[in-house]
Amino acid sequence: MRPGSPLRIALVSEYYYPDVGGIPEHMHHLARHLFLRGHEVSIVTTRFPERVEGPPIDSTGVEVIRLGRTSGQIIANGSVSRSAVGLRLGQEVAELFQKRQYDVIHVHGPIFPVLPILAIRHAPKEAVTVGTLHSHFDDSLMLRLLRWPLQRYLDALDGVIAVSQSAITSLFHVGLRCTAPIIPNGVDLDFWRSGRRLPQFDDGRLHLLVQARLEPRNDIKTLLEAMDLCHREHPDVRLLLVGDGPMREPLLSSLPESLRHSVHFAGTRIGDRNDFAATSDIYCFTARIASHPMSLLEGMAAGRPIIAHDIDGTRQLVLSGVEGFLVPVNDPQTYAAALCRLLCDEALRRRMGQAARRRAEAYGWAGIATQVEARYRELIARRTRPGKTDRIGAADRFRLG
Repeated sequence: MRPGSPLRIALVSEYYYPDVGGIPEHMHHLARHLFLRGHEVSIVTTRFPERVEGPPIDSTGVEVIRLGRTSGQIIANGSVSRSAVGLRLGQEVAELFQKRQYDVIHVHGPIFPVLPILAIRHAPKEAVTVGTLHSHFDDSLMLRLLRWPLQRYLDALDGVIAVSQSAITSLFHVGLRCTAPIIPNGVDLDFWRSGRRLPQFDDGRLHLLVQARLEPRNDIKTLLEAMDLCHREHPDVRLLLVGDGPMREPLLSSLPESLRHSVHFAGTRIGDRNDFAATSDIYCFTARIASHPMSLLEGMAAGRPIIAHDIDGTRQLVLSGVEGFLVPVNDPQTYAAALCRLLCDEALRRRMGQAARRRAEAYGWAGIATQVEARYRELIARRTRPGKTDRIGAADRFRLG
């Protein structure tokens, strides 16, 4: 392969549209920008029988290949998890790789089943294999029990990328080891700057925005308690909840009477999320666990002041008092104080929103994709340098491990 020549790239994960979350966003925008850089890119994912899927060639020109079908939802690490299933799934992966002859097979979440692990097992020896670590977790009994086979999968890769230091540290918590450069998540700056206010909410009320799966790790309950504490001083504030998930019904049923007409459940959205951001006055990031949170970056790129929990994933993006406020987990009183302070001060909201937008500019996808491509080139050069005799692929390294 000539240096600088176009690459055939497969990005592999169970998580892709119509599923909404950090990995689908990461895959979509990375694929789009690699395609714009002249590469042939496929997204290899699975089917969602219960939901409408997009076309096999999406609007950016990237091919979407769906193998098997998704299993039911499982809650793990406080989040909804999915796995691809199918009697011929492994064979389908092997046949796809044999047919397409990818130069790079890039798996997202390499220690989590099922498609990333199958991709490592069936990667042809000619392909360079790369894994990106996305997740933050403090501990996991299941991962500890499986750490030896999972370490073999990590060791089989030609190289690893991490979106944050906490994604690497999380592996150490369960006894896994690897080294990886950090290439963070990106954000579509143009999209998040282009939103327009939604006329149905243009009624003079101030708006809070949450974009999140409605799942245990996203602590929307604390935000609702903080809103209730602020309700006497700010009775007209409305919360826009963009997302869906298993916590929707519990949240609906537990709403205090004072907030019954102040919370709008918008459901899952993709194309008009920037309009919800443009409609909002404050962006609330509610996760208790995050590695390098993409949805937080999106609120910042939209130029909104932030209120977020003070956790590893947010400290690297938000300086409390500059781009917004970081508040302790499980502390509705402190959350309410930050909320009331922003609601009372339009100039402060504007100043923090402008600072947040400037901070997000460092994470534009064009620059992030350039770093990922450079990592591909580095690993390809390492595999093919003159005099190198170790030409075995990931599948062979796994078997030998």
